[in-house]
Amino acid sequence: MNFFSKENWARVVVVFIIVIFSSLILIKVFSDVLEKKGINVPGAAGSAAGAPPNAGGPGGPGGSGGPGGAPNDAVQSTVTVSAKTLKPETIISTVHVNGDISSKSEVSTFPITSGKITQIRYDIGDSVKANDIIAYVDPSKPGANYVASPVKAPVSGTIIDCNVHPGDTVSQNTVIATIGSVSDIEVVVYVSEKYSKYLKIGLPAYLHLTAFSDEKFMTKITAISPVVSKNTRTIKVSLGFDSYDNRIKPGMFASIDLVLQQRDNTIVIPKKALRTYNDKQSVFVINPTTNTVERAIVTVGLTNDNEVQITSGLSIGQKVVTAGSVTEGCSVRIADES
Repeated sequence: MNFFSKENWARVVVVFIIVIFSSLILIKVFSDVLEKKGINVPGAAGSAAGAPPNAGGPGGPGGSGGPGGAPNDAVQSTVTVSAKTLKPETIISTVHVNGDISSKSEVSTFPITSGKITQIRYDIGDSVKANDIIAYVDPSKPGANYVASPVKAPVSGTIIDCNVHPGDTVSQNTVIATIGSVSDIEVVVYVSEKYSKYLKIGLPAYLHLTAFSDEKFMTKITAISPVVSKNTRTIKVSLGFDSYDNRIKPGMFASIDLVLQQRDNTIVIPKKALRTYNDKQSVFVINPTTNTVERAIVTVGLTNDNEVQITSGLSIGQKVVTAGSVTEGCSVRIADES
């Protein structure tokens, strides 16, 4: 067999051509796989297809990784936030206490003798005049006869409490009824001694009643006890009303927010807007030109359950982020503004 015959050379050429084309196909497949996985192979796809390396292959000027294609880095997203425009406001600090509404001129009525109640002539809410007979007490004992002793009203007013019923046995120390005024009323509360330095005549308070749960009534401090109770460590405080409201009645239970401190014409933000940065209080302020946020270090003044006073670090007219997960420099879109 002659190795250098024409037939053998023809076979060699055919095999060589098959090997070349198979290699090109393998290179193209391999480049496509790497490109799908995000691995940049400069010029590979273009070379495999017989095109110039920079004619749109990955990494070339027209490719997906080059200047002519889409950038590899993700575009920074815009964060939706809630914001507040700063303006002069008032902030108050309060303490919550409970108390009872009572008449300022309450007078207790006592019998002049011991015995059994035989008759009650007036009920709670009835008006009486001084010396009207409220009840009768029979002081008689078995084997003796006595005339029923009258219990008289010492002052004019309204029966606001009655503690006895016919048939009850009473003594000279038993309160038969309490007489007072339903229009001249006050609220008596007991405030912890730790708040004593804030208590002043005239400080306002907000009154809440169960019967009118959606309404707030204004009161103010009219009297402060000069002593602290040794047993409870509290101070007795009286609250009065500027005008009479017939919806507020003696005997009602009251829930009161007593104003201890107040700051007017100051910057106030929600507590949730505060952030801690390097052990300092800060907030995020929106730049109106770029719609990006910048961190501002602030000083906090008066606080309450929901709000804080800012004494330095912010200015009237600025917009502060009140809700939203932001970082310094990020772009924002305001969805809710107050």
